[in-house]
Amino acid sequence: MQHHAYLFEGPLSNLVGLVEDARTRFTFTKQGDPDVRVVSEETFGIGEARALRQAAGLRSATGRALFVVGVSTMTIEAQQALLKLFEEPQQGTIFVLLTPHGTVIPTLRSRMTPYPNDGLRKSIIVEHALARKFLASSQTARSAEIAKMLKPARPDDSGRSVGDDEGLRESVRAFLDALEVEMYPHLAKGNSRVREGLEDIAKIRGYANDRAPSYKMLLEHLAATLPQLQASGAKKEG
Repeated sequence: MQHHAYLFEGPLSNLVGLVEDARTRFTFTKQGDPDVRVVSEETFGIGEARALRQAAGLRSATGRALFVVGVSTMTIEAQQALLKLFEEPQQGTIFVLLTPHGTVIPTLRSRMTPYPNDGLRKSIIVEHALARKFLASSQTARSAEIAKMLKPARPDDSGRSVGDDEGLRESVRAFLDALEVEMYPHLAKGNSRVREGLEDIAKIRGYANDRAPSYKMLLEHLAATLPQLQASGAKKEG
């Protein structure tokens, strides 16, 4: 049985993977599908809730629509405004809401189903594998990985095509989060360069939220400054 409103609790950096998974799971796989709408907001307030209700009230040509909404914070007023929308959506409309843990009020949560996140976990695993590879690589190899990461997306063949600029922003955020997680185990070893690297990642994350950031410049800075690290627990050769 397919439900109409799903909740996934986690950081906003999960949005790209969640979009990819939801498109496949709910069979919105057509390239450039206009029935897939993605909303990404640091703060989701009453204005954003009203805009979502208005967009969801428009009938699509196919009779189906998928809304994936990712937020960092969500006001109580906004959640209350979504109660009826999630309880009585248009036939064929699916909502997926991504919020930090513990954000959703009980009355809204009761109208939603936990998102089956097995596929998304795989996406996160891939992101962390990329971060480990990046940290273990030379600066030249890191630059090559950055070029792949920033390669323009093909028209809607993945979640990164959700508006392109915003999709790329979320992809970079997810990568920075994964780098941070993979570096933390090395902090206990007293490596001052690891501490400096974590501080650098925090700064880069802030710059990445600017209006028109140069992701290439920001990531190339990390490629040049982050220490070369083996995965925690990996054995050295020789």
